[in-house]
Amino acid sequence: MHYIEFPNLGIHIDLNPELFSIGSLQVHWYGIITALAFLVVVVGIIKSAPKFDLDQDNLIDMVLITVPAGILGARLFYVFINWGYYSANLSEIYKIWKGGLAIYGGIILGIITIYLFCRYKKINTLHLLDHIAVYLLLGQVVGRWGNFVNQELFGPNTNLPWGMTGDIIKNTIIIEGFEGVNPELPVHPLFLYESLWNLAAFFILLWFRKRKKLNGEVFFLYMISYGGARFVIDSLRFDLRVGDVNINRLIGVIFIIGFTATFILRRLQLKKQSLEEPASEPSQYRNILDELDEEQESKNAVDLGVGDDIKATSGEQEAINQTESINEESKEEVIEEEKADIIQEENVEVSDVKEINTEIVEEAETEKSEDNT
Repeated sequence: MHYIEFPNLGIHIDLNPELFSIGSLQVHWYGIITALAFLVVVVGIIKSAPKFDLDQDNLIDMVLITVPAGILGARLFYVFINWGYYSANLSEIYKIWKGGLAIYGGIILGIITIYLFCRYKKINTLHLLDHIAVYLLLGQVVGRWGNFVNQELFGPNTNLPWGMTGDIIKNTIIIEGFEGVNPELPVHPLFLYESLWNLAAFFILLWFRKRKKLNGEVFFLYMISYGGARFVIDSLRFDLRVGDVNINRLIGVIFIIGFTATFILRRLQLKKQSLEEPASEPSQYRNILDELDEEQESKNAVDLGVGDDIKATSGEQEAINQTESINEESKEEVIEEEKADIIQEENVEVSDVKEINTEIVEEAETEKSEDNT
């Protein structure tokens, strides 16, 4: 029976990486926890899809394609980073239940798969990635506890209260010969640090996704957060190195710089576009009314001049009244026609139409009052 201890907390746990076996079939805790992590991601993505205008059937198809691709990418990346071991143990490459998934590889191959899927289904890739990123973080919170059961993903010695140790940890330190690490002393539980980091990032993205201004911003923050976790936490790791270079920290820096720059540049571009938008032009209704008012003023001026020279006969006065009535009706018809055309062209909202109608009525009443005067 294997064990895990937190000496400073007085905690001792007897726990085997293997949950149970049926004949030659062995079921490991790591596999169960990893499957649970994927389940959390899938359920979150599909259940909340309608709220973000995403088709659930399309997402189910995407999951069936992307999950295997993600697992494959994560395993291949881990094998590549640790090729010194696997080149001498080729039969261990496919045994993922023993641990060894590098999330970077899963993310990279997963994104490529999602991009191709979105191109085929004509879905906005960045919008979909925004949706996935939130629940992917939650899955990573769960998945890291598979490292706890396998007693992996640990750092140097520590005297902090949560420092942990175990029989597998001690053997690993002795076999790998980690410099400066005492196998008899507790070590940093890096899996715990990353799980808590991802939990905090999950709540941040959950809050931010309702406030994003452009598609892709939630996904960019996820990549920045994950790159930051890799750069900070993996500074304490002994594995995942190519020569003397910690490949995880290197990629983490690239992610932080690249996605931060992209986020800022897109925001600046959006701000620039908003400043370059043309100033609002006077209402077309106002232009129409102004033109009609000018015509009415000109007609009144002519009528006033004629009145000074001659007195209109009763027949002439009746003709003038009829003309004014016709002009008034024509004016209303022109306004209504122009209003209908503009509403159709510009999709004016109902509230705007009501405001325009009020303005027209006020103008008409003012003109009538002036005519009576």
